[in-house]
Amino acid sequence: MRSLARLAVVGALLASGTASARDGDNINLYRYVLDVDVPESPALVALEEAPLRVLLGAAPKPVMATVLASTTPGALSPGLSLDIAPYFLFGGGIRSLSSYRSNSVAGRLMRVLTKTTVSAALLPDTTDGGPWRVGFGLRTTFHDPHDPVLNSALPERVAEELERHGVPPPADSDEDVSGRGVDLSALFDQAEREMRSRSGDIQVSAGWGVSARTEGGVFTGEGLRDTRHTFWLTGQAALGRRFDVLATMQVLDAFRSGRALRTGLGVQRKTSVADFRAELTYDGTDERLHPGAAIDVKLPGCTSAIASLTTASGADRDEAPVLRGQLQLRWYFARCR
Repeated sequence: MRSLARLAVVGALLASGTASARDGDNINLYRYVLDVDVPESPALVALEEAPLRVLLGAAPKPVMATVLASTTPGALSPGLSLDIAPYFLFGGGIRSLSSYRSNSVAGRLMRVLTKTTVSAALLPDTTDGGPWRVGFGLRTTFHDPHDPVLNSALPERVAEELERHGVPPPADSDEDVSGRGVDLSALFDQAEREMRSRSGDIQVSAGWGVSARTEGGVFTGEGLRDTRHTFWLTGQAALGRRFDVLATMQVLDAFRSGRALRTGLGVQRKTSVADFRAELTYDGTDERLHPGAAIDVKLPGCTSAIASLTTASGADRDEAPVLRGQLQLRWYFARCR
């Protein structure tokens, strides 16, 4: 009954969004997803397989797929994850522009729902003899001043440019406005610069994830063990168009006696071809400071490659930290050059 109630609530919210999109200023939100700041998969955060411990606070992309390989001394672990926004999955992107920008309680809640993703990940277990490690996560963005639909005139500019060239307005269901004989790249570039130059604005996101090891095969196993719940809150403040300060707090293994707190600070430097990040975290599981660094290189076709190097806690509290490297290849939905 609870599941049915949740589905009813989501359905009502989606229905209200679709109904309000008939007010006359219809847009499809997913035409305006910019290729900037792709946050980590929440399922991988739960599995301790995110590239770094200090997480991005930016809004997620509607869809993202990740393949990865992590290495520690004596072990190599591949994996994959899939993230998707239920609002995107169920076709909720068609909205009234005025309702999306509304600062009413309903308007704010709908923006949070739009930026909520669910995530699942799967990795072979190379450390404890079990066949699989599985993760599930949920992530949302509560405050996003870098939203181009909310805080720029990008939708109006695109509509005006299409009209100026005599191009009929796109159908409500169209998630892509390119390929219509009109070059809109300058408008999207301008919107990206405007959003990135909002110095001092803080993006705030939060997430929950659960990880476990399977007993037997991932689909035929007899159950799960070593279940761990992780909660986190993260903020990202822009100090300029190409420089961010990041802060994250995580509660690890929240529902068991081994729970611990992890906090960290990081910086991010952006260029046109890659983003560079560095961090320092304090991990309560071993009461040590752990540094880390990563480079995120943009590739054609809305893909990026991330290489990271960090230290991680040893298997036991008293063991020395181990060096951990990781490589991720990600594809995501966005307006990419």
